Amino acid sequence: MHLGKWLKLYSQILEDFGFSKERDEEAAKLIHTLGGEKLLDLSSLEIIRGKEVAVVGGAYSGENIVEELKITAGKAVELVNFTPHIHVTDMEESDEILLDLEKRGCILVLHAHGDNIERIKSVVPKLKSFVATTQSEPFDRVYNFGGFTDGDRAAIMAKEFGASKIKLYGFDFYKASNEIKKRKLLWAKKILEIEEIL
Repeated sequence: MHLGKWLKLYSQILEDFGFSKERDEEAAKLIHTLGGEKLLDLSSLEIIRGKEVAVVGGAYSGENIVEELKITAGKAVELVNFTPHIHVTDMEESDEILLDLEKRGCILVLHAHGDNIERIKSVVPKLKSFVATTQSEPFDRVYNFGGFTDGDRAAIMAKEFGASKIKLYGFDFYKASNEIKKRKLLWAKKILEIEEIL
């Protein structure tokens, strides 16, 4: 997704949810500072290029995945019985899960936003390397591929890095535990439609 296009959507999202751009930027600066030499550059995501990619979301229920490269989004990683090649998350899972994924060779793509500053402080010092993302202005190895939830961000990243095919598993835009979650999922659906992934 072109950055300018995303930032317009991001402004609408900030307005819709009452989120703070300043807090998002504070989180991005924090992940950059704590990450330091651990921050991977974009070459680490070139494994996506030319591959058929499965992006697995939080409503995954065990369907057979045939695509050669697997990306999990957020808590979906707790539902699968394989190690994903890439895991995209704003760190709602436990530190132990993320550390275990890293140990098993999974590339972690960690997202910084205003509501997960404490998670950044807990997770980042324990890791050896990761890709950092922000939903605001990108800078110096803190990237912005577009996308709002872990799921749509993972799918947009796959498109950005030249996946030959993207298949979504476990994406249910109408199954939400609360009103905020429901609105987030509808934004994810809209974004995936704009990007012609859905």
